[in-house]
Amino acid sequence: MKVGLREVVFSANCFAAAMLALYVSFALGLERPFWAMATVYITSQPLSGAVRSKAVLRLLGTLVGASAAVVMVPLLVGAPLLLSLALAGWVAVCQFVSLLDRTPRSYLFMLAGYTAALVGFPTVGHPEAIFDVAVLRAQEIGIGVTCAALVHAAIWPRSVTALLGARVRTLLAEAERWVADALAPAPIERADEERRRLAGDVTELHVMATHVPFDTAAARPTRALLSALQDRFVLLLPLVSAVEDRLGAIAVEGEVPAEVGALVGDVRAWASDAGAHAPASLIARVDALSIELTPADWRELLIANLLDRLRELVEALDTARLIAAQTIDPGAAPPQRVRALLRERRQRPLHRDLPLALLSAVATFAAIVACCGFWIMTAWPEGAVAAMIAAVVCCFFATMDDPVPAQRGFLIWTVASLPLVALYLFALLPLVHSFETLALLLAPALLAAGALMALPRWYGRMMPLLIGFAGGLALTNSFTADAAGFFNGSVAQLAGVAAAMVATRLCRSLGAGAALRRLRRAGWRELADLAARPGRAPLPAWRSRMLDRVGLLGARVGDLEQGDRDAGMAALRELRVGVNLAQLAPANDVAKDLGDDALAALRAEIAAHYRARARGDVAAPDTALLARLDAAIATALAEVPAPRDRLAALTGLRRNFFPAARGLDHARAAA
Repeated sequence: MKVGLREVVFSANCFAAAMLALYVSFALGLERPFWAMATVYITSQPLSGAVRSKAVLRLLGTLVGASAAVVMVPLLVGAPLLLSLALAGWVAVCQFVSLLDRTPRSYLFMLAGYTAALVGFPTVGHPEAIFDVAVLRAQEIGIGVTCAALVHAAIWPRSVTALLGARVRTLLAEAERWVADALAPAPIERADEERRRLAGDVTELHVMATHVPFDTAAARPTRALLSALQDRFVLLLPLVSAVEDRLGAIAVEGEVPAEVGALVGDVRAWASDAGAHAPASLIARVDALSIELTPADWRELLIANLLDRLRELVEALDTARLIAAQTIDPGAAPPQRVRALLRERRQRPLHRDLPLALLSAVATFAAIVACCGFWIMTAWPEGAVAAMIAAVVCCFFATMDDPVPAQRGFLIWTVASLPLVALYLFALLPLVHSFETLALLLAPALLAAGALMALPRWYGRMMPLLIGFAGGLALTNSFTADAAGFFNGSVAQLAGVAAAMVATRLCRSLGAGAALRRLRRAGWRELADLAARPGRAPLPAWRSRMLDRVGLLGARVGDLEQGDRDAGMAALRELRVGVNLAQLAPANDVAKDLGDDALAALRAEIAAHYRARARGDVAAPDTALLARLDAAIATALAEVPAPRDRLAALTGLRRNFFPAARGLDHARAAA
């Protein structure tokens, strides 16, 4: 753990913004200035663009949630159970929508959910004050986010765009090194590690991109540009794996032809040094070799397939370099190819897991209702605090595969904040006689915690400590140290976190391996549909969702056991399977009606295989599928002229389904 100048400045900015928010709240005579102070720390991020994005979305979400509470509480205050169900239902629905949205807007929906709980539950005993409390909450949050955004933007702002440019340079260098290592004559041990690191870094790029629209830089890359860059990097993963596979398979069948080997070497040199060759000349050489080659056996089919994959690899890496250059220098005019990709990426459908989002919402609903039930039955004065904290903790960690460890950490560090709060409440705050004295007393704790919060590994520990500290102090214009209130409030906080943990454990808790299997099953279901109805499934939408899944899979590979890790790597090839299946689609409706019965049967068998995989009934394809593939390849080879697209698709499917199969003996027997 090392705290540097950046962390010190970030902590000083947080402290200055928090004191400014406190001072403004005190000066305006607001009742809960500690809300503004806590908001500063919740909103603050090391990157200035991230602060602004969270500030805007947090304020909008607060307004929506407070408005919902204003509607529900007066209507249902006479029926506590109905009010509890209504508020819990609102939080659960907002969380459900936020998990399905998967854009920066999701933060707005999450805030709208638990803000209704924060405003609604404390006013159950005084429903006539609901409007005043809602307005007060909006005011305090507005003061907090405004102070955070202004201070972080004014004092040594750290631009997301500048950091993103540096990250893209590093990511591109990693991709180029990995491609060069994968094309080396002899296998290089670090290639698999480089592939996993690249997959994780691509997902980190997506996370950083969410804050770019709010950055302080004059010229910023667009989200469409960053999505296109992420797609190109993700496409490299299965492409390079396919090239490695074809080179190995050709070596088993015989030697790689000299001209093909020379081309692979030149592509490798170009991947290491963009100036070594012109990408257009490499593509021209690939096309020339493809035209000269007339596949007549399995080895030549592999060579033809290798050339196709090499062409795609050169195009993908060249496009990635163009988009990376545009990202690093967003003020430059984009080339035509980049503009075309931007038009394609404007609307990008993403993977959505409806059952998991529903289970998360059910867990949140159950945790809140359980706290409310205990509150109603016991008439516990601090029961509202438990319900509020349960809502907040469930929402905070809902995007994780397994939120329970993070929730447990939240509980531990909330407990750690209690002695500090007690020290301030009963020993230090009674000495305060002015705002200046208050700021001096708060400085040691807040500055130390703020510096640690700037370190990624400490962020998840310091955030609950700071929230517990600010909420426990509950600074107002009239200070009173109430030991009974402090004890009850502390117990209520811990009870709320515990309720969230239990509900989450019972309703939904996945490890990285289980999340990977859910992602793969979703892909298998769509592959089955693509195989069964190749002419109807919209390929661009499927490809976009599959690219998103590949990125999500890649981000989890480092957290998996070896068996699941191998499955994660295998999942990257399924993107190619879908493209191969699309190539087997009939060209038009007439062709579909008069279509090849053998190809239709092949597609039906592939669809049945993926449906069985999605159900968990089978892991490996049946050998009957190999016979059908070989028969289809033999039939295509006998045609004059040979259908190159169909042969390329069938060869790719055979290698992906049966990588250990050699030759076309099965096909000759079937023919």
